Amino acid sequence: MRYFWAALSVTCCLAAAPAMGGDCPASGPEERIAAVAKAGTCQEAVDLCRRCSIGGMLDVSLASSVNDVCEKTALSKLTKEEREAYKAATDACYASHSKKRGTLHRSAPAHCWVDVMADYASHH
Repeated sequence: MRYFWAALSVTCCLAAAPAMGGDCPASGPEERIAAVAKAGTCQEAVDLCRRCSIGGMLDVSLASSVNDVCEKTALSKLTKEEREAYKAATDACYASHSKKRGTLHRSAPAHCWVDVMADYASHH
């Protein structure tokens, strides 16, 4: 039974590998953040973030870089009502993980935040 769980864990990790850090054009953490920061559009920043994420604390910095790009290119166009809904959605991303420890509990809300940014930016 132990071998079953070990094999299942390896399989899950291998299946998740392309989704995290798939074909990032940069290798080191600073280079990944810089690549996202140089994106020309919000969608491009979101795509780079998804390709360069690693499932850890770096994802928070990547999400922050996505936010910088999206604020300049799309999110600044949100109406007051949209801005309030956007804030509520991003707050919800962090609410379920706020009292939990570990890098996964920082990465998951960061990815949620990126998804929210992508959704709101796609309408503008």
